[in-house]
Amino acid sequence: MVNGTSTSKNELQMYFTEMARRIRDTYGIDVWFAEITGKRWSYLAGRTGEEESPLPARRIELTDRFGMISDEWDRIPADESEAIVSSLRKAAEDYG
Repeated sequence: MVNGTSTSKNELQMYFTEMARRIRDTYGIDVWFAEITGKRWSYLAGRTGEEESPLPARRIELTDRFGMISDEWDRIPADESEAIVSSLRKAAEDYG
């Protein structure tokens, strides 16, 4: 029997991976997603930059359990970034 939680987490990882690709294709920036456990943010999905950025990475908490990290998030227009974060939050909340 397949564990439903594992399947759901895999689906969320696939969704986050696809969203990271779309953000990269549309805005030219890399984002990656993390599972939050206390103060620790553990890589979950997405793509880290191939080159080291001089900008500090920005952490965006989507839920108590999941977050997103990007070092160039401010390059996305505010109204579009709010819509993206809202969509990502909804997906993370639906996961549970």
